[in-house]
Amino acid sequence: MTLSRRNGFLLLGAGFALALLFFGLRPTYPNYDSYYTLIWGDELARGNLPDYDVFRTPTPHPLSTLLAALLSPFGGAADRILVLITLGSFVALIAALFRFTQILLGSIVALIALAVLLTRTDLVFFSARAVVDIPFLALIFWAAVLELQKPRRGGVVMALLILAGLLRPEAWIFSGVYVIWLAWEGEGLRFDWRTFLKWTGIALIAPVIWFISDWIVTGEPLYSLTSTREVAGQFGRNRGVGSAIGSIPDYVGGNEKIVNVIAGGLGGLLAFFLLRRRAVMPLALVAIGGFVFLLVAAAGLSVIPRYLVIPSLIFNLCVAVALAGWTLAESALARRIAMVLAGFALLLGLFRAPSYLKDFQKLNGQTFFVRQQHRDLKAILEDPRVVPLLAECGPITVPTHSAIPVVRYETGLGKKDLEASINQDRPPTSGLLLIGETFNFEPSAARATSGPASASARKWWSNYPLEGFELVARNPKWRVYANCENLDQ
Repeated sequence: MTLSRRNGFLLLGAGFALALLFFGLRPTYPNYDSYYTLIWGDELARGNLPDYDVFRTPTPHPLSTLLAALLSPFGGAADRILVLITLGSFVALIAALFRFTQILLGSIVALIALAVLLTRTDLVFFSARAVVDIPFLALIFWAAVLELQKPRRGGVVMALLILAGLLRPEAWIFSGVYVIWLAWEGEGLRFDWRTFLKWTGIALIAPVIWFISDWIVTGEPLYSLTSTREVAGQFGRNRGVGSAIGSIPDYVGGNEKIVNVIAGGLGGLLAFFLLRRRAVMPLALVAIGGFVFLLVAAAGLSVIPRYLVIPSLIFNLCVAVALAGWTLAESALARRIAMVLAGFALLLGLFRAPSYLKDFQKLNGQTFFVRQQHRDLKAILEDPRVVPLLAECGPITVPTHSAIPVVRYETGLGKKDLEASINQDRPPTSGLLLIGETFNFEPSAARATSGPASASARKWWSNYPLEGFELVARNPKWRVYANCENLDQ
């Protein structure tokens, strides 16, 4: 079975149409990191250096900050535009993975892979929150596709890797490996040092820009590394290489670990048998992705699933191989074995169908929570009873740090105008209290949207209307209390 170019473009158009439909019917908003990126981009657009010195600062990404600066003229609509761009990046990522599979294994396996990939509700949620990982992954896999189409292509592949390297530093490793690959050329795969040095200079563009950006803004060329490591320590995410190795099976599985690890692992063995030498590219992506994950752990950075997404996506593609690889087997014995594997993978998928349903229910709940949380926060910040108090009756105490960049984005207030209760030594005696329906501002795959928070973070007065503060305004998600009498004159 072959898929015509026309049908391919129809599929792509349908993907963008679905993304637009999702954008319109289920409005969502950026996450914590992306809101700070919008703030930094606005500061840059106004001719100022971004201010990274904030409580629990996220890692700055130069290309994201530049994009945010370009979105700054759109004012309060910039956050939703950023979500739309990221949803488009998700469609581009799915298209890259489809084409990647199609080149290696044909259209049937690619279509099955498309269906498998659409079960990655974790990545859909990342897209709905404008997480930088999505355009990064799209750039990496489109670079892989272009290299598959024409080995040692060079320029355009390196350009995509450089752009990816301005979004996430992991791309620097991919660029370095690609430089070595370009240098092994000619008969007998002779190593060409001139080629190596030329491409090394080009590959260094991304890290050099990143280091210079950090140096200009903070005076520290390695600021992103040191600040990220510090925040990882605050959250207890820097668990070391040993713990990282133990986490690999769990993290590679994505949101559906049993199917992706078991069926994907067996499908990977079948893919290796079918592809032989042509399996170099997917194997390289898995190996480099795994190496980067361990390198991140060794550097004391966060050991979290997002750093294993590239190998995880390859496992998703291998689930499709397990289901449809029998169509590519040439010998009768290989076809029979592959058909047994397909039957097993199908039964496993059916057995886990309730888990897939729960994933989509969770995605629905998370996106609904985000929509209501942000809409009601915006509404209460624009309440006529609250607006005059924002600048005159400070500081504003919020439950956690997560709400701070959103409030700053919506109001234009500075970092000194807001305090997170988890960062206070004592209860506030004046100013405004912004009280949420739940202590946690953000939903995530790792925790419920409600329920008790970590005892090490939450203070007894967190998200609580203190004595002396009077209710000013309320809506279903938020309440504002004020005590402006004890302010210093």
